Amino acid sequence: MIFWLPTILKNQSGFSDAKVGLLGAMPYVVALFAMLLNGWHSDKGRERRWHAAAPLLIAATGLLCLYLALMNGHLITIDGLVMWRQALSLTYHQSFAFVPPIWWGDVITTSSRGLGASLEYVPGLLALPWLSGQVPVPPASTYDLKLLYGDVLYVVAGAPVWAAITAVTAYLVFLTARVLGTSRHHALWAMAFFAIGSPAFAASRGDTPQPLVAFSWALCVYACLKYRESGRGRWLRVSAIGLLYGVLTRPLEGSMILPGVLVLLWPVWRRNRAIAGGQIAGWLIGVVATLLVNQARFGSPLEFGYGGSVAWSTPLWVGLPGALVSPGRGVLWEFPAIILSGIGTAALWRTGKRPEALALAGVPAVLLLEACQYFDWVGGWDWGFRFFQPALPLVAVLAGVGIPSLPKRLASWLPAALLAGGIIWNVPAVSTDVLAGYGAAYADPASNWRLDAYPPIGAWRFVNHIMPRSGSDSAGFDNVWFRASVRLGRATLIPFVILLAAALALARQALVADRRVAPQGGR
Repeated sequence: MIFWLPTILKNQSGFSDAKVGLLGAMPYVVALFAMLLNGWHSDKGRERRWHAAAPLLIAATGLLCLYLALMNGHLITIDGLVMWRQALSLTYHQSFAFVPPIWWGDVITTSSRGLGASLEYVPGLLALPWLSGQVPVPPASTYDLKLLYGDVLYVVAGAPVWAAITAVTAYLVFLTARVLGTSRHHALWAMAFFAIGSPAFAASRGDTPQPLVAFSWALCVYACLKYRESGRGRWLRVSAIGLLYGVLTRPLEGSMILPGVLVLLWPVWRRNRAIAGGQIAGWLIGVVATLLVNQARFGSPLEFGYGGSVAWSTPLWVGLPGALVSPGRGVLWEFPAIILSGIGTAALWRTGKRPEALALAGVPAVLLLEACQYFDWVGGWDWGFRFFQPALPLVAVLAGVGIPSLPKRLASWLPAALLAGGIIWNVPAVSTDVLAGYGAAYADPASNWRLDAYPPIGAWRFVNHIMPRSGSDSAGFDNVWFRASVRLGRATLIPFVILLAAALALARQALVADRRVAPQGGR
């Protein structure tokens, strides 16, 4: 792709060759000087640890640039719409009631989704109050795609939040792998497995709450491991906050990490019960807050807004094979590196890290069994098995931990092949619009067993052209910078090119730094 960026920029912007060359070179020039400055400062201060960590922050920044370059800039689901509207009502009207109500098949006056997924938008909304007038006003009783595609405030204060959450979670994956004793090289593999080789890549441009639960899970696990390593109480507080926020976002999935936290902390809390009590207290605060929000929204603390439709009625022998191997929703198709997680679990167990093995493998296993028995385990119009997304960071860590246990021949090619498989799955998910037809075509269990449900096969038939022809055109390249060109002209493609080039330049710098450290033992 990088070889074609100057051509794309030239064709779409109309700039001269000199300007195109300068724009294309900017990320590489910045990366070069940053790398030289970091090395010079490291030599001058004779300090290696924090200067070695800097390139990894650069790698996370590169991921953020990639996610922002590929951002779609619009809402996708009704879940995302109500969570966004809840944030608007809380920020600008200090009310749980939507002002005004929205109509989508029926009048919707408040959100039935966890409050945590709305609170993440609040800082951006507070920073950009002058754009509140750009929020589309819903019609009385008509489906209006402007609610999804025409919200300028969501473009700048909403969509980038998901990109940032995914990038931060990827960095937590790296840090967690390192705390477990994995080399820097293999921790980078874990980070890559999660960031671009799993459905987290597609979710970085989504609007459903599962990525936020994934962040909460990753934060809890890392904080618990850091507490055991350092004994500093602040890490216990960080873990408790992660528990609280996970419950506020998705009460059931957010609660699932609590047993994992207690298992991770078992070596210390069996001598000091207050440690476990603090974690349980964080979880309880989240539960109580959720019940109070239910009371304010629906008039009853036990009313979650889903009505009587929620049930775990899918037989395990139906949902589990579908969740694992169906072309449309199978985890093995969308996240091939998961096969290394079993090896990583065994490696932790053999080295005496049994609480870590139990927590990192057990919690995702419980989530998988729960989610595949949900009555709508397919998850509606979406990419992949989204109910398993909270477990992706933990599974990616285990995959990275498992690489050193591979036979040398396998280790030379298998991780790269598994990562490539995940990237291939993600390509249509980060470039086409699920609302163009793919989502509707594969929204039931039976259709997901067809081979064309595999996105790299089935998604492209819903793309008719590259450049969107209107703000709500779903048949073109689903990208906010391309979509903005409809109103603002082809110059809006310049940020896309710069961000993509920056992502590639920063990724290259991270790889160079990794090669420099590897001969010294990867520490």
